[in-house]
Amino acid sequence: MVDASSAPEGASEPLAPQDAVGRFLLAWSRLSALGGVALLLAVCVLSTWSVLGRALFDSPVLGDVEMVQVACSLAIAAFLPYAQMKGAHVIVDFFTLRAGPRLRAWLDTAAALLLALAAAWLAWRSAMGAWDTYATGETSMILGWPLWWAHLTIAPGFGLLALTALYTAWVQLGNARRRR
Repeated sequence: MVDASSAPEGASEPLAPQDAVGRFLLAWSRLSALGGVALLLAVCVLSTWSVLGRALFDSPVLGDVEMVQVACSLAIAAFLPYAQMKGAHVIVDFFTLRAGPRLRAWLDTAAALLLALAAAWLAWRSAMGAWDTYATGETSMILGWPLWWAHLTIAPGFGLLALTALYTAWVQLGNARRRR
């Protein structure tokens, strides 16, 4: 049985960047994650206020569900780059548990490249979604907020995720080559 608190032997360790690019990406990822924390704390306060208002005064916060949806999507996009830099994404290693460190390093590189590709696509589509919703004037149902800014604000999180995934792929590729 593998201890859930430690990585399997030969697995990539969480990054502690020594180069300027890695330190920059880690700092921005950390700042992004802190912004996500602030959003989630605000969501908790908003939800509590709305539930108490509904229960005690029959007066919930108007549009609370819309605000929670937008804030949670922003928070998720803000957390992902930091998770990538710290090697904290969930890894299902059922098939690779007995694989050697070299094979796992190559698979980790491939996974980081796929994540970079997916994140870049999501950033692009979020920006295009913002453009489309701006052009059509789409708004939220209850509050009437323009929806373009919600799409636009998650694009930077996915863009940063693409950059951090490319960086981790580069580092892992170096690790894979050293294990030859």
